[in-house]
Amino acid sequence: MNFAFSKYKTLLYATVLSLLTTPAYPSVGDLKSTDVSPWVLQIGYFSQLDNALAFRESLSAAGVEAQVVALGEPGLQYYQVISGRAEAPDELEVLNTAIETQTGERGFAVRSPFQSSTAEPVFDEPRSLYLMAQAAPPVGTEGAAPMRVSGYDPGLNRTPQEEIDSMPGFTVGGMPIIPTLGLSLGYDDNITRASRDEIESWFYMISPAIRVELPSDRSVLSLIAAADIVRYEDSPVDDRDTWYLRGDWTYDISQRQNLGLFAEYREGADRRGEGRRQGDAGLVPIDPDEWERFGFGGTWDYGAVGARGRLTIDAGAWDLEYTNNREGLTPDDPGTTALDRDWWYAGGTFFWRVAPKTSLLADYRYTDMNYKTAVDSDSEIHTWALGVTWEASARTTGRIQYGNQKRKFADPTKEDYSGPAWMANVTWRPRTYSLFTLQGTRSTQEPNGNGDYVLRQDITLSWLHDWNDRFGTHVDVGYGEDDYRPNGRTDDLFYWGVGGRYAFNQHFRFGASLNGYDRDSADPEFDYKRMVFLLTLEASF
Repeated sequence: MNFAFSKYKTLLYATVLSLLTTPAYPSVGDLKSTDVSPWVLQIGYFSQLDNALAFRESLSAAGVEAQVVALGEPGLQYYQVISGRAEAPDELEVLNTAIETQTGERGFAVRSPFQSSTAEPVFDEPRSLYLMAQAAPPVGTEGAAPMRVSGYDPGLNRTPQEEIDSMPGFTVGGMPIIPTLGLSLGYDDNITRASRDEIESWFYMISPAIRVELPSDRSVLSLIAAADIVRYEDSPVDDRDTWYLRGDWTYDISQRQNLGLFAEYREGADRRGEGRRQGDAGLVPIDPDEWERFGFGGTWDYGAVGARGRLTIDAGAWDLEYTNNREGLTPDDPGTTALDRDWWYAGGTFFWRVAPKTSLLADYRYTDMNYKTAVDSDSEIHTWALGVTWEASARTTGRIQYGNQKRKFADPTKEDYSGPAWMANVTWRPRTYSLFTLQGTRSTQEPNGNGDYVLRQDITLSWLHDWNDRFGTHVDVGYGEDDYRPNGRTDDLFYWGVGGRYAFNQHFRFGASLNGYDRDSADPEFDYKRMVFLLTLEASF
């Protein structure tokens, strides 16, 4: 299981003012924060404002008036779609039945959000001057071939009830401060991903983190510090620490322009069985390959909401340097010095709206990869794609793009690559509390000492479901292929995960998961099977 505080994909949500619409029949349209009615009917719950507004729009088209309310602190907001008001939950049943008859959606009674000081009505207008922040730009991954990870990440595609009143934090001088702590106990039956002589052990992980927001009228600065401290009972050589610092600044320049900048520093390690330490090399009892990585960059977005065209341009640079195991395992092994590299990237996406919720897109990215000692591995990567993005309804959203990637090496003796590259991300909500996500990619990755490059393909299907406002489950299954070129090694990897989480209250959550991995390689040395069991207690203050 992954944790919101240990795998941050930082999201900064819009916070705005005023009310939506005046309802045609009893609903919360005329509720104020001083209203004494303690119950409302929650029909939907979203982590993205656009999805909440789209869902409200679909309800309105069916004759149901509803309101969107923002909850939480800046940078950690979520959005309720609510209707009705009553002194007791059972008084909302007639309205609930009528909505289900009209739309097929059924809600449930919850405490009125206006009784909480964190509730704000949402002002439904494009790119308001009250806009505090946009989503932070995605972090580039061109410099590494990340291991597949099965398991639930509450920071991604969370179902509606997952973060109800979560991470309350506190405010000092107008700055929201959110400290969190994760305590985990797990069991790994194949720590080094070995085909033989498997090493198994119990382990524990301590994951502290803190997030600070510095908001102003048209911008917000977000600062995050986090760590994962992992200790193995029967294999102390695999103990590791990961430290993470990141800052994001977003600025609402105008109704047409937005700017987002980031800087990130991380210290981590390639565990035995990863990177250059795969197969039998992972059984050598020396410390994991430790590294430091620093990066910075930004995104500029141009185009008003509702405009026919929109342009997004992003650029950044990263530096990766290993700090131990500089000498190789054998005389022919250069050690981690051969993995040191830096790279920079630049690109953009042009969106052309062809329907109210559908846009065609053209995407291009250039990456310049430079190794510090293994200069024959330097390369230039050009990737372009055409695609479509849509929000057909509150139930279905997606982005699919297909194109070509070219990797040209500085060394003329190395074989260049030119071939298809694609990406897909489709989500489907049969109910507001249930979410299916289908993701897929194909692109080249850095080989970390195994060949000249890796052609990687992945497809993953996940299902998140909240059975009530405290308990939810997740199931995910994935399949991947790695083609190490030109040495002829090919790997097929099947991975899956199941788990659940229970929220005791707004401060404490408990989770359990079981994840499995099965790799079948053309070289039997790299075959492995692995199971990881994990129990986790998350606390926020």
